[in-house]
Amino acid sequence: MITLLLLAACAPPDTSTMFHVVDVHVTDDSDEAHGHFVETIEAAEERLAVMLPTIEDTALSDAIVAAADRGVEVEVVVDVDNATADGAVALDAADVPLQLADGDITYFEFSVGDMVAWDSTETFMSHAVVIADDKRFTAASTAGQVDAGWRVVLTGTGEDLASDLADEHVQIFGGTDATSLTTYSSLAKSISDHRWRYPTETEVDLEMWLGPQERLVKRVVDAVYSAKSDVRVLTNDLTDPGLAKALQAKAADGFEVEVVVGPAFGTNDDELSAVYVDEAPDVPMAQVDDAVVPTLVLVDFGQARDGQYHRPRAMVLTHDLFAASRLYTDDQGRTETILTDQLIDGTLWSFDVYDAPSEELLMLEELWKIHRDAAQEL
Repeated sequence: MITLLLLAACAPPDTSTMFHVVDVHVTDDSDEAHGHFVETIEAAEERLAVMLPTIEDTALSDAIVAAADRGVEVEVVVDVDNATADGAVALDAADVPLQLADGDITYFEFSVGDMVAWDSTETFMSHAVVIADDKRFTAASTAGQVDAGWRVVLTGTGEDLASDLADEHVQIFGGTDATSLTTYSSLAKSISDHRWRYPTETEVDLEMWLGPQERLVKRVVDAVYSAKSDVRVLTNDLTDPGLAKALQAKAADGFEVEVVVGPAFGTNDDELSAVYVDEAPDVPMAQVDDAVVPTLVLVDFGQARDGQYHRPRAMVLTHDLFAASRLYTDDQGRTETILTDQLIDGTLWSFDVYDAPSEELLMLEELWKIHRDAAQEL
C-alpha cells in the first residue's frame, strides 16, 4: 500500500488540463451555426450562462428552456432592443432568468461641458457565447439571427477561458453593461479576466479580449500598424478615423492592404465613412450585400520583405469596426456623438502562429476570399 501511494504521488500531472481545446468552424448556414450552440446548451449539467445579441431562432430558446426544466441553473442576457424576438419571448414565458442589456444612455460629458446621449440601438450587446458548467463553451462572430450569411463559430473546452467568459456574463447579468458609467462618466465595467493568452493543444495561440473595458478596435489598429507584410479587413461597417489612417499608412508604405465592407457601410455615419474614401486613397475597397457580414482582420499571412513569416494573425470581432472614441469633431469644429466600441459589449478573438498560416488561419483566409470574390468595387 505504501509503495502504491508513493507511485501515485509521483505520477506526472495530466498536461491536457493545462491547454484549451478549441475548434474553429466557418458556415453560411444559421441552423448549422446554432447547432453548435444547442450542443453546448444540451451538455450543461449544473450551470448555463448565455449572452446573445438576439434570439430569433427558437431552436436556441427551446434548448435553453429544456436545460432549465432539467434543473440547470440558467441565466440569459439579450440586447434590450430584441426583447420581442420569438426566442426571448419564449424564455420570458417560461420564467427563465432573462436580463435585457445595453439600453439608451444620457450623461454629462466633461470634455464638451454638455449632456450627450445615445439611443439604445447605438449601444448594443454583441457577445455571442454560451458557457456550460464553466468548462465548455461555444462562441461566434454573431448568433441568434436567422438571416443567411457567414459566421465564424468557436467550440471548445478549457476552464480558464470558460471561467473568464463566465465572469463577463456575471457582470452583465448583474446589471453592469457597456452603458454603466461612474459619476465621472467613465466606464464602470471591470476587467474581470486575468489572462489574455490561452494555450491550446495545437500550434495556434489564442487570445480573447472583452470590450469595452478592453479597447477592441484600438487593438485592431495596433495590429494593423504592426503588420510586416499584409492586412486584409472584412466588416459590415468602418467608422474609425484612426483605423483609416493606419490602413493608409501601411498601404502608402507598399504593404498589401485591402478592405471589404458590407451593406451598412456609410449608413451609420456617412461623414466618418467618407474618411476612408478621402483619407485612405491607396486602400482598395469593395462591398458585399450579405445580410450577415462577420468582422475579420487578417494580418501577416504572406511573407514579409525579409522572406520570413512574422506571426500570421486572424482577428474575429463580434461587432463592426466602429469608432474607438465617443465623439467626433469635424473640420468646422462641430462635435457629435458617434457609434463607438466604448458603448458596446463585445468579444475579440485572436489566433496566431509562429510560422506560416495554420489550417485554422487558412480557413479564415478562405472566408475573406469568398467575400472578396463576391464584392463590387467601391
